[in-house]
Amino acid sequence: MNADHGSTHLIQPPNPLLILGTDAAGKNHIANFIAAMLESSGFKAEKREGGFSTPVTDAVSSEDKGPLALLKERVFLLTFPLSKYILPFLITFLIITDLKKHASSEKISIIISHTPIRVLTFYLGHIFKKEKDIRLPLFLEKALKAIQPETRARTIVLDINDTVRKDRIAKRTRSGKVDCFDQNMAKDGVRSERIESFLVWIGAKYLDTVKIDNNDLTDDELKIEIRQAFKEFQKDEFME
Repeated sequence: MNADHGSTHLIQPPNPLLILGTDAAGKNHIANFIAAMLESSGFKAEKREGGFSTPVTDAVSSEDKGPLALLKERVFLLTFPLSKYILPFLITFLIITDLKKHASSEKISIIISHTPIRVLTFYLGHIFKKEKDIRLPLFLEKALKAIQPETRARTIVLDINDTVRKDRIAKRTRSGKVDCFDQNMAKDGVRSERIESFLVWIGAKYLDTVKIDNNDLTDDELKIEIRQAFKEFQKDEFME
């Protein structure tokens, strides 16, 4: 039986809350679930997609992308073999710009993914084979280290099994809602798992993340995971 999202009062939630994950990791589902929990517990929540300074969105899913969004994904993937050489500079610029434009909100801001970090993990997954081999330029590392102090964000990173990812992408394909990144991740399971592991690594190293294994959790299981994450965040605040 599915649990009511707000049957028990939440402790003070983090603000902002960043949710990271690869394609089909369930970022939008988790964001919608947390927003419902917050609203039921008396908090006001808002969602932003792709960055701390992006506009507030009412979107409930990433599956209904328009032609322009799909075209951008296709162009990125086609030009990646050449553009990868300038990506560290572009990613750094995007992170710095996002931080400069970021402003605190009275509502609990739930940030669904972070485009520069997503691009970074995609880039790393194509360049390096293992975490111990990763070498980031100092200017990019400095930008990553500035995210948490500048925004005071707490971060949840989602991890899923490759079989779960492929099943979810297959369902999107059957419903005609698959996008270019979905297809790219589905065709190479080893690389997809590497990209995801690098995302988890970046989160742990630079954002002090809490990881949730989001392999088709029930509402009850998901609620437990989220409450535990919030407790971890509160413990970190006390330690600071």
